[in-house]
Amino acid sequence: MMTRRSLLGRSAAGGLSLLSIPTGCGWFPAESGDAYSPWELEETGPPELLAVRAAILAASPHNTQPWRFEVTPEEIRLFEVPERSLGAMDPLGRERKIGLGCALENLVIAARHQGRAAEVELLPTEDPRLVARIRLSPAAAIDDPLYHAIPERHTSRGAYLDGPAPAGLADALRGQIQAPSVSLALLTAPEDKARFREGTIAATEAIVADAEMNAASDAWYRHSAADIERERDGVTLDTTGNDAMTRFFGKTTGRPSAETAGAYWIEGTRGRQTTASAFGILSTADRASPREQLEVGRAYQRIHLFATNEGLAMQPLNQMAERQDREASLGLEPVHTARLSALLKEESRAQMLFRIGTAWEPAKRSPRRPLAWVVS
Repeated sequence: MMTRRSLLGRSAAGGLSLLSIPTGCGWFPAESGDAYSPWELEETGPPELLAVRAAILAASPHNTQPWRFEVTPEEIRLFEVPERSLGAMDPLGRERKIGLGCALENLVIAARHQGRAAEVELLPTEDPRLVARIRLSPAAAIDDPLYHAIPERHTSRGAYLDGPAPAGLADALRGQIQAPSVSLALLTAPEDKARFREGTIAATEAIVADAEMNAASDAWYRHSAADIERERDGVTLDTTGNDAMTRFFGKTTGRPSAETAGAYWIEGTRGRQTTASAFGILSTADRASPREQLEVGRAYQRIHLFATNEGLAMQPLNQMAERQDREASLGLEPVHTARLSALLKEESRAQMLFRIGTAWEPAKRSPRRPLAWVVS
């Protein structure tokens, strides 16, 4: 059966086949190589390892994958890896904790699918690197629809249809949030969407103008096939949301400078990356709480998995929150705190920002570090 994804893929491939691809030009096909093999989620093996295989497919900031796991049949311990940091882009470590929460939720869903009860203890010791202990015990398997979305969930940075949100979307997304400390504001009114777009564009421009932030973001870009296979993380040209022709010619040239990449980012944010049916803001009462940040990550992961099953695309749009952290860490005027407070109609407690809608094209998979690299 010809699906929409396969049709679009063949159309792009057909267009490229008309071109003469010079030998040694640096071009390589999308989603190729061992860096993408973790997406073929296995169904046989020790339940605890199958759960970790699902965890490593979770969302994380700039695909930094800031996790490490210690695994036994009875227990999985999830550790933060501070070295896998966004630096000036995440000076307070907020986004890193959210990414760890995303991995934790995938792990719990997968463990239950494999017939294991998963009892979660957040921040169980004084060791700041140990963010969760998950105790496993035999139980009836739970066939959660979210589990089947895990290998299909990808961040979609391309253009979305800019139409209205589906009826009941806000309630459906809130229904996925299990922690009472996490709240969701879903912006669907035209005036609220316009303010979110304006704030996101302004924050992106501020990030690119901040040389330290822009360099920290650029450090996680993987341009060549060799870069992708060596690092197996970060953002690639295929996952930037650019069209097939732009991706093709981008691969035939050298890696752009951080300044050039920043200019492209601003252009994309002004255009395709702020198209959406709705924009979402996940908030908590204590924005500085690592526990609440982990819960936000769990909530975001569930929302994204649910959206995937509904045929909806999602992308984090955290620029305003990133600038809010940067302003706080440097004692700058809280420009983006004010923007977020205006959007929330209360004091800003924003942890995670995103867009949701119907994508014009299916998202490409991101590279992933294999089990052997993250388990000890």
